[in-house]
Amino acid sequence: MSLVHRRVGRRALRETGMSLGTIVVAALFLALVMTGSRPAAAGTAMPQQDEAVPLEVAVVLEPPSTSVVLGDRLELNITVANDGAAATPPLVLHLDVLDPDSDGSVDPEDWTTTLTRPIAEIPPGGSTDVPWTIQPISAGTFTVYAVVVRPTGPGLSVSNVTEVTVEDQRSLNPGNILPLAIAAPVLVGGALALQLTSVRRSERRGRGTSAEDAEGVII
Repeated sequence: MSLVHRRVGRRALRETGMSLGTIVVAALFLALVMTGSRPAAAGTAMPQQDEAVPLEVAVVLEPPSTSVVLGDRLELNITVANDGAAATPPLVLHLDVLDPDSDGSVDPEDWTTTLTRPIAEIPPGGSTDVPWTIQPISAGTFTVYAVVVRPTGPGLSVSNVTEVTVEDQRSLNPGNILPLAIAAPVLVGGALALQLTSVRRSERRGRGTSAEDAEGVII
């Protein structure tokens, strides 16, 4: 799947307001591009029987909303459950990232080390959990969703949308001045304490000398 195809699909989502219907349409477009599906021409072989069976899987992306500090990693979990009466064929799971508030395209490759993962056959009533780690590279509010497709034919399922808020990383020590800011009052206080001690010692010496002089005068 080319980067141009992914960006076209994400741009369509942004322009239509991120409704569920548009997500399904974009996911279908994505599935066609990923599987390389083409309309059957006259005289071509019909799809195999398992390809004609609807893909009855539910895809749940968790958590439904979350926040992360820019630069930190975020752990997501995708559950793929087989709601059908037969085992699923091997499937492909795809993750995508969108920025609804920006005209610029978000490259998922910048957020995760891989965009697709294979899923083995799932028995009827069974499910599989796929942990997925992402690391945002810019601040803002983004939407993440997952798509499960059949790699050899039509059929797809789209997950719910997870809203990810990425907060700016604010440094508590800009310019590495925090140690200096802490050390300066300590140094100044220490210097004042030494000076005060020296003054008190001088005063004590002065009082002692005056007392001895007074005793010598009386004698």
